[in-house]
Amino acid sequence: MNIVIVSPLLPFPLSSGGAQAQFNMIDRMRHNHNITFIFPQNGYNSLKAMRELTVLWPEVKLVCYSYAAQMLNPTFVWQKAVRAFNLRFRADSPAFQQSRVLDPYGFSLDARFGDFLRKHIRLAKADVVEVDFYQFLDVVDLLPKDIPAVFVHHEIRFIRNERLLADFPQSPELQHRKEMVRRHEIAQLNKFQYILTLTATDAQMLRENGCQSPVGVSPAAVNAEVMPYKAWNGTVCFLGGYAHFPNQEGVDWFLNKVCPLLDPAVKESLQFNIVGGGWPGSYEKACGIRSHRLGFVDKLSDALHGSILIVPILSGSGMRMKILEAAAMSVPMLTTTVGVEGLDFQNGHSCLVADTPEAFAQALQRLISDEALRRDLSSEAQKIFRQQYSVEALTKCRQAFFEEVLSKIKKESHVRSHT
Repeated sequence: MNIVIVSPLLPFPLSSGGAQAQFNMIDRMRHNHNITFIFPQNGYNSLKAMRELTVLWPEVKLVCYSYAAQMLNPTFVWQKAVRAFNLRFRADSPAFQQSRVLDPYGFSLDARFGDFLRKHIRLAKADVVEVDFYQFLDVVDLLPKDIPAVFVHHEIRFIRNERLLADFPQSPELQHRKEMVRRHEIAQLNKFQYILTLTATDAQMLRENGCQSPVGVSPAAVNAEVMPYKAWNGTVCFLGGYAHFPNQEGVDWFLNKVCPLLDPAVKESLQFNIVGGGWPGSYEKACGIRSHRLGFVDKLSDALHGSILIVPILSGSGMRMKILEAAAMSVPMLTTTVGVEGLDFQNGHSCLVADTPEAFAQALQRLISDEALRRDLSSEAQKIFRQQYSVEALTKCRQAFFEEVLSKIKKESHVRSHT
């Protein structure tokens, strides 16, 4: 099958959950399908990374929409200028903070980009076009109408917005803006022939909110090392980049709300490691706990194996790749309900779940003090990972979806040719 993937994110280096989600699926599917991957050049998607990925994926055609071409769009240039001004002078303004949540930013989806897309989709002789991530949801209006389009929804935007903005005063204006975003999201999704979500929870939310297009479930895969349990080494880890706001929100909550509730002796003995790029130096001087920014690590197991993973995620939707990483490596996990949402890991069986600062602090101290509990939770989590979330199992699921799509295309084509 000829598959064209259109994404705002080049899945290399593997510095985010979204990058891993794309990379691992394409890495397995590239030997069975002809894949063309179209992406925009920007600060995250560099030509250097493209060249490195070309070496890893000689079978995949990588097509870059240049930054120079994007700068020919006056609206795009104006948005960048306004954004830079607001970040410099209005970063703490509630109105700007709400805008950052509600308004997609940073991509030039104009007629010029549409021409570029259609040209390369035709050159690839695409049987199906896959569009990834909410930021490219409006790409559906630029696609050829005669080729089936699939949207892979990594995170439902209106659910993320509701959770991120829960602490703001719920003025009529804010309620109206949130509702407009929700309606737009559903309307655009209904222009796709097929939708894939990463969890059954997200699929159900879309159906309940008026999504009429067929919605399937295909979890993202992590190419994690499957490792035996290792005794706790005294570290607590968080995994995720600073650029993804729910990560920043979660770490702030842990440091400012949870850590003050820990026993002084526990706080003094702990080392908190933040694994992921972009974290400011201020995170190493918080709440009397020893914190270290490890940044992006080449081998995740060196940082994670033997630790306790915390997933203090309060907002967003979709699937937390960090949960699967920890499960594969037999790392005991403490998470919020949102952090483990849509995944088959249960409180007290394969992880601990706590949603208030008090409960989170108590659960962390329980994990720290109980070796048998850490071992038992880790063992059960790895069993679930092997059975349901291995790369092999999830790749088969995604392959089956595309084979089903191709079968429907052939049937529809046959019907049209005989009418």
